[in-house]
Amino acid sequence: MKIKSFIILVAALAVSVSAFAQDPANEVKKKFNTAATHYNNKEYDKALPLLEECVVEGLDADVMEVVESAQKLIPNSYFRIGLKLVNEKKLDQALEVLATADERARLYNDAKVARSSISAISKVYALKGATSFNSRDYASAVVEFAKGYEANPQNTDLALNLAMSYCELKDFENGVRVYTDIIALEKRHSKFAAPAAEAKRMLSNYLLVKAQEENKAGDKEAAYATLETLINADFMNYTNQFYRLQTAAGNQDWENLIAWGEGAVATATTPEESSEIYYLIAVAHDTLNNNQTAVDCYKQVTAGDKLEPSTKRIVELEAFIKAEKEAK
Repeated sequence: MKIKSFIILVAALAVSVSAFAQDPANEVKKKFNTAATHYNNKEYDKALPLLEECVVEGLDADVMEVVESAQKLIPNSYFRIGLKLVNEKKLDQALEVLATADERARLYNDAKVARSSISAISKVYALKGATSFNSRDYASAVVEFAKGYEANPQNTDLALNLAMSYCELKDFENGVRVYTDIIALEKRHSKFAAPAAEAKRMLSNYLLVKAQEENKAGDKEAAYATLETLINADFMNYTNQFYRLQTAAGNQDWENLIAWGEGAVATATTPEESSEIYYLIAVAHDTLNNNQTAVDCYKQVTAGDKLEPSTKRIVELEAFIKAEKEAK
């Protein structure tokens, strides 16, 4: 944040010391001028207590121009002292001072310092959680990261680490929540495109494994629910859609496969991808003896390693359909 030099009140506020030595208003003005000098010299720790005194004493002496001038400098003074503490690795002290900077900034309508303070607070919590995260102590990392995320949900580096920590602890409810919130940020600004893409990738990895484990354990409904959560977060992801169809096929759950098939086809971006999906849908209809529909789906298989078996099955089914008609 650039610091604008604050002009000491010499013209409007300066008075003759000899004439008004006992004048409370004059004493407040002198104190402010001293504080302003410290501020301009970036001696914020010296300026701050004087500025706070100027507000209290200025109200008592009814010197509102001094009060208002001091209030303009107080938030940034706290903020700069907080940053100094961060640099000195005194993180807990820094958090207290930065919280006060935010409180004063909101009180004195300094939106810029308020935003900067919140951002700094989030980064401090990220620093506090980093050691635990890097040593795979995810439970400890979550404690710090969650506080930083609460302070600033747009700190996507911290948010990604928080979501990963939740998922590593098998707390998928909170992990999915944070990943989903990161993905949603992309709709607000293009600068969030990269973290949103990473959130989609990580969310997909975790939930696909979770669904696989649930399905292997025989709980196919739980697996379907997990995959539904994943698809809702990233509907146009071909891999997620196709894996759900494969899971249904492995469970011989043909009705669900057919119901999900149309949405899955919309995510295909190549003839090979669409052919893989249509082949599964065709197999489902084939198994359910929906012969003509199966033929129609097999005909949509135009590329990849499913083309040959599809062509062969079309010939067999068309012959069967013809024989049935002739028998009638």
